[in-house]
Amino acid sequence: MSPVQMRTIPGLFVGRRTLLTADQAPRDPAATPYVCGACADVVVTATGRAALHDVVVKCRCGEFNQL
Repeated sequence: MSPVQMRTIPGLFVGRRTLLTADQAPRDPAATPYVCGACADVVVTATGRAALHDVVVKCRCGEFNQL
């Protein structure tokens, strides 16, 4: 599957969303990869966008990403 680019947000807007680091985020080789909007590293994989609705993923480069 082709990767989906996430958009970066300032860390102060994390708010009520669940925060994951890229190291904690689930990795499923059969699912769609979502990449960091800044460095294009794969930060999380998911089978549907609904699973990432209230999630912010902090990439190893330090950027916060959300759909």
